Amino acid sequence: SSLESESISRVAFYRETTAFVNYLKDETQYSTVQVTGHSLGGGLALITGSQTNSPAVGLSAPNAMLSRDTFDPPLTKDQLNTLTFNIVPVGDVVPMIDDLANLYQNINCTAAANDIIGCHGSTRSACEIQYTCGSGDRPVICNCV
Repeated sequence: SSLESESISRVAFYRETTAFVNYLKDETQYSTVQVTGHSLGGGLALITGSQTNSPAVGLSAPNAMLSRDTFDPPLTKDQLNTLTFNIVPVGDVVPMIDDLANLYQNINCTAAANDIIGCHGSTRSACEIQYTCGSGDRPVICNCV
C-alpha cells in the first residue's frame, strides 16, 4: 500500500506467511489451512488468515483493526471480524496494540502485578485455558493457580 515504506516492506513478514498459505491452498492437497501463532507470530497469523480467507487464532497477538489499511493487500473489517480469533490474557500489553476485532476471549492471568511480561507467556496462557476449560477425563498437566 502507499502507506508502507520501502524499509517497512523489507520486514513485512506477513507477505511470506501469506504467500506460504496461498501456496498450500493452491498448489498442494491442503485445501483447508488454519493459521495460529503467539505474540508477533499471532499477529502474523491474524493478518495472514485475513488475507487468505483462512481461519486464524492468535495467542497474545497484536491486533490489526486500526492498521488494516496499511497492509498489502489491505484487510477488511469483515475479514478480521469473521476469520480471526485472539486469546487475550488480562494484563498482557501486546494484545493492547491496535483495536480488537469482534472475536476474542479474555483469560485470567495469575502473574504478580509488578511482572510486566508475566501475562505474555504462552505456557501460562495454555495452562490457564486448560485449568479454566478443563481437560476432559485427563488431568490438568500444569499448576497455574
